[in-house]
Amino acid sequence: MSMADDFSIGIKKALADRAGHLCSNPECRALTSGPQHDPARAVNLGVAAHITAASPGGPRFDPDLLPEDRGASLNGIWLCQNCAKLIDNDAQRFSVNVLYRWKADAEADAKARVGKTAVLPRASNLDLQIGARVRITPIIPREDEQSDFMLEQKSGECFIFKKLDSMRQVEIPKSFVEKIHEFGGSKPALLQLSGRLQWVSTKRNFELFPEKPPAGPAGAYGIGKNVDHGYPARLGIAGAFGREIRLPEILGRGKLVFYDSDATYLKWDDQVLVVDWV
Repeated sequence: MSMADDFSIGIKKALADRAGHLCSNPECRALTSGPQHDPARAVNLGVAAHITAASPGGPRFDPDLLPEDRGASLNGIWLCQNCAKLIDNDAQRFSVNVLYRWKADAEADAKARVGKTAVLPRASNLDLQIGARVRITPIIPREDEQSDFMLEQKSGECFIFKKLDSMRQVEIPKSFVEKIHEFGGSKPALLQLSGRLQWVSTKRNFELFPEKPPAGPAGAYGIGKNVDHGYPARLGIAGAFGREIRLPEILGRGKLVFYDSDATYLKWDDQVLVVDWV
């Protein structure tokens, strides 16, 4: 690897700044810098990782890139140390396209937050009694917004809910809650999140993600990503593509939209991947 293949100090700083010093992995988003005990110093757990490797034999190496391109900002992504190691240990799963999407989304999120005052709800707005019933928004798939959850316990700064139609548990940090609307009577409260609660098919569970789905019909099934027709077979996913405009009809026959490990649904042209419920 030549010096031109590596990132300069200036490019490393720019990659960190453009990601808001947060890990670009949408399933992580860890803060990568903060204060040391020494008041004059800071700690950094972030890494300027190569999208395509800096040298032959490395993960996702592209022989057509010039050395100066391998060391350019466009070929870099800001990650925490754990995720930097993860992407290089599983290069087939974390492809160039996946990493470019992570980078673009992380930088768009940072851009949207710059100069915006954080809205911090009062603590009194973030309290619930054990046994309280709630509905959670936004939740994907959107049809599950009608499912009720019950607060089972409070653990430090987290609420632990049980989904009443499946008995699954969901742990939600109070810092992830924008507001709680309590209506009184027997009507469940509405828990409004700063991101989204998302079904992930590969893990068969609900998880939290920082991005909200698009408003209106465009976000009914969350956030999609374009793949080729052979993508499901290569990953061993037993499903079939159906036209997006026919999804309500298809889902009414017992099919489910498939959500990948990054919580996106898979689109091929104007079709969406659906699977049987197992």
